[in-house]
Amino acid sequence: MVIEAIRELNQAVPFRPYSLRLVSGKVHSVPHPDFIYISPRGTYVMVVDSREHPHWMSSLLIEEVTHARSRTRSRKK
Repeated sequence: MVIEAIRELNQAVPFRPYSLRLVSGKVHSVPHPDFIYISPRGTYVMVVDSREHPHWMSSLLIEEVTHARSRTRSRKK
């Protein structure tokens, strides 16, 4: 279940940022566990974006949960 995967990612040590992709194609980034709220039954999820705008969604609409790409520096020779 997607909600259980999200809960596991939030409790991971060390925490790694991740993204939620909805069936509409929209992607919501979760840079820290403080930016996401899951209702007690897991029916709804709220993600707060970088401008502190809340985005409520039904957990049934979350299609994929993926880790954010890590930023790597390319070395110049």
